[in-house]
Amino acid sequence: MPDIQGENPSIPLDISNVCVQDLRIKLCLMSPNNHLECHMAHISACVDLSRHFRGIHVSRSVESILITLNNIAYANLLDLQMALKNTAERLLIKHDYSSKANLRLKMEHICIIENNDVPITIYINVKLHRSGSVKYSISINIRGMTVCPCAQQVYAFMEDMTVPSVPSHSQRATLHVRIDSSKPIDLDLCVFIRYILSSFSTSLRSFLKRDEEYMLIKTAFRNPKFAEDVAREATYKIYKALREKLSDDAKIAVKVISYESIHPFNLRVEINHHVRELDNIFTSSLK
Repeated sequence: MPDIQGENPSIPLDISNVCVQDLRIKLCLMSPNNHLECHMAHISACVDLSRHFRGIHVSRSVESILITLNNIAYANLLDLQMALKNTAERLLIKHDYSSKANLRLKMEHICIIENNDVPITIYINVKLHRSGSVKYSISINIRGMTVCPCAQQVYAFMEDMTVPSVPSHSQRATLHVRIDSSKPIDLDLCVFIRYILSSFSTSLRSFLKRDEEYMLIKTAFRNPKFAEDVAREATYKIYKALREKLSDDAKIAVKVISYESIHPFNLRVEINHHVRELDNIFTSSLK
């Protein structure tokens, strides 16, 4: 059989990534009580290609994914990260002309928190170099509600009223969390989500009766927060929850997007720090 991929390309340029993008696979979560919950996920697998080869063998990437990931049952996020690392190792065996392999998994998940279904999107990344160095990354997106403390305080001042029983503007906001580490990231997903969800003024609810809607609004207006407050609080909560499990060079990145209700634009807030930097910040400022 001719090996067209092994030919010299007409334009000798190195290629950083050639990816099988968004291949759908089935993953099954095994709960502690042996209940199996299966769902669809999307996986992308990338390898690099030197200027001496015309193309990668795409079927080898697909085969590696299907053999090691499709239909697997995992118990937790550590299991899933190890499965991705095993797939990256297989990719480097199959693509002996590549120096690195990068796996990116995207899946939707539901956490039940206080009898409320909280939908989240989670991304897991594993990047493996042929030298053996590996980088792990977990990204999580969740949504919540914020109430503007400035509008609330100004309204109270102008009308000679008392906070929190005054109007303000509220909005949905999305919290994007990313953790990068040189070792697998150990976290109990739904416990972690419950913890950082409290960074918002309140959580969102898909279904509310009138009295429940009243209580949710009352809770939110008693806990007004800027998007900046949400980002700072989430960063601290993540640091506090995971510090003992992360190396000094691990990185915590937090982004909040506030979908403004009274402005024709949205607001984005970003915080990025290595753990060692947060050690210094919180040691000096929170004494």
